[in-house]
Amino acid sequence: MVHRLRLEALKAQEDLQVKVDRLQEKTIKVDHSIKKKAVKVEGLQKALRKEELTSMGLKAALALKEEKRKMAEVKITKLKDQTSRQISKAKIQVVEEFQAFSEMRDLNVAFSQEAL
Repeated sequence: MVHRLRLEALKAQEDLQVKVDRLQEKTIKVDHSIKKKAVKVEGLQKALRKEELTSMGLKAALALKEEKRKMAEVKITKLKDQTSRQISKAKIQVVEEFQAFSEMRDLNVAFSQEAL
């Protein structure tokens, strides 16, 4: 009877040892999996930081282009205004020159008639 109890105890101890060994193997696998995933997460974090830096650079470049576009629009508006004023001045000058030409023609006609 004592012998049988010892055998049962030994069998139970062996069964428990098998379970402990299996749990240790699972623990090792889980640890390995965690380490692999940690390496992967670290790589993804580095990639994310790189993408964030690239995004910041692109945003800065876009803001600069937008500022240049706005400055160009302001310059275009000023040039349009300036051109419009110059056209108005040129029209006035043409009218004045035409009037002077007409007056000179009238004077030439008058002198020609007086000379006759």
